[in-house]
Amino acid sequence: FRENFRGKVKLVIQVVQQISLGLIYGGIYTLGTNQASIQDRFGILSLIAIGSANMAMASTIRSFPKEKAIISPELSGKLYGTLPYFIGKAISEIPQTAFFNSIFGILVSCLTGLNNSAQKLRRFLVLNSLHGLTAQSAGLMIGAISPNSDTALALFPAIMVLNIIFDGKNISEENTPQLLRWLPKVGLIRWGFEGLCLNEFEGLLFDTKGTQRGPIARNGDEALSRFGLSGKNIGDVVKAQTIITSTCWFLSFLGLTLTKQKFQVMEAPGRK
Repeated sequence: FRENFRGKVKLVIQVVQQISLGLIYGGIYTLGTNQASIQDRFGILSLIAIGSANMAMASTIRSFPKEKAIISPELSGKLYGTLPYFIGKAISEIPQTAFFNSIFGILVSCLTGLNNSAQKLRRFLVLNSLHGLTAQSAGLMIGAISPNSDTALALFPAIMVLNIIFDGKNISEENTPQLLRWLPKVGLIRWGFEGLCLNEFEGLLFDTKGTQRGPIARNGDEALSRFGLSGKNIGDVVKAQTIITSTCWFLSFLGLTLTKQKFQVMEAPGRK
């Protein structure tokens, strides 16, 4: 935990990054209750899901392979065990993830008109933090199984592109090739986007007058049905992201265990 908050320059950059993103979204989006705002809401929530996953994965992938190179000799020397280190590492990421996502979430909600109630804002902060933690766990897994940072960084774009393609809105599950239908089920962006949408559109009412874009949606449920999200619930989103996070942590632990350095034990001269 102390290590995460020790790099003050890095922390300042991350805070500035979150504030800048919030100001950019706030300068572009002003959400109302007309029909056009439905598309705007889906658009900004998609950008939030993609941006949060991208930043969480990228920061972990860049930093963890370097940290791994430092701790590998210590693990091999049995100064501490792999499991205690990994548990501490995973738990220490939670406060930092929640802190940065809360800064962004509060700012973007105030400036754009997202989350028009205190309950929605609280759920948004929890869902976005969980989404960031899930993406961070995936980055940790990539860093743990990669022999060096170059390999991890080379894997990152391909994994990110796949998550964007199978995010739930670029291709329907019915038209996904049979061999790839498992990908949407483990999609980081798909579950993050779905959870944010279910939270945002709950209880919303839209004006039916003025400029119309396609079929009229009178309320949030009708708007969600356009994206095939009717009948979904936030509980399923939390369950899916918890399973993905736990699986990534487990695979990270295995990767760290199997790739740690091994040294030849030296014997005293003259011994056979």
